[in-house]
Amino acid sequence: MSFKKNIVVRGFHCDAYGHVNNARYLEFLEEARWDALLEADVLKEFESRGLQFFIVNIDINFRLAVTPGMHIEVRTSLYECQRRTITFLQELYNGDAKTTDAKVTFVLYDAALGKAAPISKDIQDLFNPFD
Repeated sequence: MSFKKNIVVRGFHCDAYGHVNNARYLEFLEEARWDALLEADVLKEFESRGLQFFIVNIDINFRLAVTPGMHIEVRTSLYECQRRTITFLQELYNGDAKTTDAKVTFVLYDAALGKAAPISKDIQDLFNPFD
């Protein structure tokens, strides 16, 4: 399953060339991730455990230009869950056309211990709704 977020592209999202600026894509992706994490109740669980998450890598591919007036759907799903990292696959679509895809990897941080936290089975299970 993937979580879906709809975004209408506005003129202020775009650069001088008339298409979405590369930094704005990161904002679209982040907004969709936060909505997905909230909907799946992951953030509430992280907070109760004193966990935070930090992005350590974003691999993004720009496939088609996105311009003002487009209605973009951002799909967020789990790509990979490892012992130390979790990676989301996020894809932007304009209708049936994939415009962008990104793999976003993060680590968990234990605020009380001040260091990265291993991703246990019960933490991995929180991401089952993203499969």
